[in-house]
Amino acid sequence: MKVSKSVSSRGMSKLFFTSVLMTFLVCMFSLQSFAQNCNSKMVVSHDRDLQSAIVSQPAKFQMELTNNSATTQTYTMEYVNSAKTFTYEGKAPSRLSANNNLNTTISYNGSVVNSISVPPHSTVSFHAIVSIPEGTPINKWGVIELKAKNSKCSEGTLSSLLKVLSRDPSEN
Repeated sequence: MKVSKSVSSRGMSKLFFTSVLMTFLVCMFSLQSFAQNCNSKMVVSHDRDLQSAIVSQPAKFQMELTNNSATTQTYTMEYVNSAKTFTYEGKAPSRLSANNNLNTTISYNGSVVNSISVPPHSTVSFHAIVSIPEGTPINKWGVIELKAKNSKCSEGTLSSLLKVLSRDPSEN
């Protein structure tokens, strides 16, 4: 004898609800893997953001770029002369003009680069090298704003200020 069970409307509703809920959860977890957690930071190592330079000896800032996300992130490096103010020994120092010609290069693993890729949950070190051209006024400060931009992140740009004193080469 064959027993036939029919599914009640209550059972159908429960089955439908369970299917919708499971589909929703699968979609949420799938989309989360595409979401970017851009918890990143860029700092000057040991907070040494003040350095001096002469024409033959550029200032070399060791930088650290940290990626706390679950995927590799690539940052495009940019730098601009900045008019942002700062204090040195409690007062505003004498500054180079805003259109100074400080030259900045980014060095990573011994090569000049424009972008840096950082593996997940890692920190990489690189150098920002700021040189001063011949004829730059001495004993004046220039400021470079170093920026790391990640096109995948909506949280904006990472930024650090690098302060460089154009030192008199005859003084040690």
